[in-house]
Amino acid sequence: MSRSKLAAAVLSFAVLGIAGIVFHGAHAEDAKKPKVEKPVNQELRAFMRTKLKASNQILEGLALEDTDLIQEGAKTLAEMSTVEKWRVSQDPMYRQFSTEFTRNANKLLEAAKERNIDRAALRWMDTTMSCIECHRFVRNDLVVKTP
Repeated sequence: MSRSKLAAAVLSFAVLGIAGIVFHGAHAEDAKKPKVEKPVNQELRAFMRTKLKASNQILEGLALEDTDLIQEGAKTLAEMSTVEKWRVSQDPMYRQFSTEFTRNANKLLEAAKERNIDRAALRWMDTTMSCIECHRFVRNDLVVKTP
């Protein structure tokens, strides 16, 4: 099996594995906790959609071994994580998650600039996990605590 096919296969299994863990964990937690509905800020929703678009660029770049596409998405994420809209809370745990995400996005950008697909794939997994953990924290802790 060629290196690119092997990398694509490993990446695919990793993404599916992470998705399965997140789905299972979110489903189990949703069953235990009461739903707290909060109005969604449309500006924040658009901001998060931009983050998802950048994430899609990174995943596509990894699948195609297109480091320019990975760089574009990683640069967007790194820049987004420094703007004021990103800071939805001053909670110490939230700030820690946010700092970790920014650090991971910058390491991903560095790996893409070095054209190191394997390292970029690993950094993308780190970035994705920090994003998922932060969203889980916001949903389960910050939103529940907020009146």
